[in-house]
Amino acid sequence: MRIGADEIILWLRKNNIATTIANDKLGKTIRKIIENNGGSFMRPSLASQWGNDKNVDKFKLPKTSAQYEIDFSRLPDLYEQLKEIK
Repeated sequence: MRIGADEIILWLRKNNIATTIANDKLGKTIRKIIENNGGSFMRPSLASQWGNDKNVDKFKLPKTSAQYEIDFSRLPDLYEQLKEIK
């Protein structure tokens, strides 16, 4: 499954997780967690495509993000670990 760090950051922000962590630091943490779950870095940052620019500021969303590939079956573990980011 392909997933962008921007999608993960949106999920974190909407669930009030890691709201005080800067996107660049959060991105590094996300990469480490994904790689620890067997995922791999796919390509450098791509432009994020948010439907509502107001949400970019509201949720402090990134304008670009790294892209990853991870086995679908690892998503529950991935998201459990993401919930622990402080």
